[in-house]
Amino acid sequence: MKSTGSPLTSTAARRRRTLAHLSPIFEVHLNRARNPSSVQWQAYDFVALIQSCVDTIALSSGLEGTLGAPRDEVLADMARVAGSMAPRRPAEEHEHVARHLLDHLLRHDEPTPYFTVEYADPDSSWQPVPLQVRVLYETLAADGRTLHVNADNTAVTLLLIATNRSLEDEHEAVIAVMRAQAESGRLDAAIDSAEDALTLSRTYAANVRRMIAEAERDVTRVDYLRVLRPELIAAAAHLERRINVDGTLLRHLENLRADASEEQDPVAVRQLSVAASRLGDAVETLAALQTDVIGAAPRWREAQAAQAFSAVPVSEIDPTADVLTALLGGLPLPRGAELSPPAPRVLLDVATLANRLAVPPQQVPTPEAAPIAEEPLEDADGVYEQFPEQFHDVAHVLRAHRVMPGAKARLTDLLADADRLFAADEPSAVLDGLVAVVGGSRETARRRLRLLLALDAMMLWRPDGRPDASDEWWALDDGIRGVLSDLDVPDLLVCRKGDEDDGT
Repeated sequence: MKSTGSPLTSTAARRRRTLAHLSPIFEVHLNRARNPSSVQWQAYDFVALIQSCVDTIALSSGLEGTLGAPRDEVLADMARVAGSMAPRRPAEEHEHVARHLLDHLLRHDEPTPYFTVEYADPDSSWQPVPLQVRVLYETLAADGRTLHVNADNTAVTLLLIATNRSLEDEHEAVIAVMRAQAESGRLDAAIDSAEDALTLSRTYAANVRRMIAEAERDVTRVDYLRVLRPELIAAAAHLERRINVDGTLLRHLENLRADASEEQDPVAVRQLSVAASRLGDAVETLAALQTDVIGAAPRWREAQAAQAFSAVPVSEIDPTADVLTALLGGLPLPRGAELSPPAPRVLLDVATLANRLAVPPQQVPTPEAAPIAEEPLEDADGVYEQFPEQFHDVAHVLRAHRVMPGAKARLTDLLADADRLFAADEPSAVLDGLVAVVGGSRETARRRLRLLLALDAMMLWRPDGRPDASDEWWALDDGIRGVLSDLDVPDLLVCRKGDEDDGT
């Protein structure tokens, strides 16, 4: 008579049988002090030693355990772990403990490697039912001399896969097992692994989408820089690897199905088709989630705007003194800057903001200084009218020196070049000319040149990443951030057109 009343009734018996495999492990751990000898048994965690043993076998067997690992290697690893548990005990005792535990699990004193375990069976009205449980067993290697220790698949599942709470690592393990099953011809088991991969993909997608939805629902409760953005970066990396690895296995299964003969082995063709279909659904689930993760940050900013969220009142922030000056001088940003996500493509009134900062200080130049240029430059937009021609010449030289034809460089590299130019101690006519033309100090000229390089990069930015045929210079935003002191800015790629004769 089967038990009723629970939505998990159909799997209760299978799960109870699986958990019964842990009984011999916990029993030998709890009774370890009953061994009459001078060994300090309480100092050793038998469960951890068994887990280490299964890990060693699984790493040597591709997470299945059926290929085994040499007995000497298993004993050496267990003795090493035992030595870490009781460093003050002699090495002979560590080896004795490892050998005693391994021989017990291998049932060397018994005619069979199986333990008899009784468990309450839900399918038998919870009455005691005996079950034959095997944790480890030995086989002879191909050379006819080397003994290999093998781990039962259920033991690997319980001690390696099921105990890891990370969905990412569980998915990794399932795909590794599925690959080994497909290679060994165990296609029926590969179908089960494909089902597990699909379940893990759907569970992971649901968790990530729930996190994104909760973040968008109330932006005031989310720390974007410390919580949401790291989670999105980790999710994007996991999805990229899974789509790559799982997609490779999917193509391998499809090739196996194409090579199989419908007439000679119709069962294999059907099994490969089912496994490929399940794995294909898993890959599609992850690909759809990848699209959501990529668009999560823009949607969060839209939710932020819709909820009129502002970390700090606007009246408390001066755009010049608190923002642009901090950008140029490497100073801390104003309070609340860490609560909002970076928005590299937000359109600002660049001309107005630049004019407020770039207007030369009201100082009377010395007689030997060159006059301050007040006329607008030819063919220059309003944003460039505040920069004398000498600054444009130096900025062009810095770009041309850093970026060869057909090459590209980061904005932060160009800013570093400008800093190194002004850090030189030896006299320089170029620097003296820049200082004289602004009528200020070397620091003022350095900040002015950095601002010009940054503005040039922004004006050269192409949203679609495609320059016009006539463009010699253009800039791209590949999502990389440039960290200058406490500032987080888009690190644009400044590109230069290649020579026509070399084809770059």
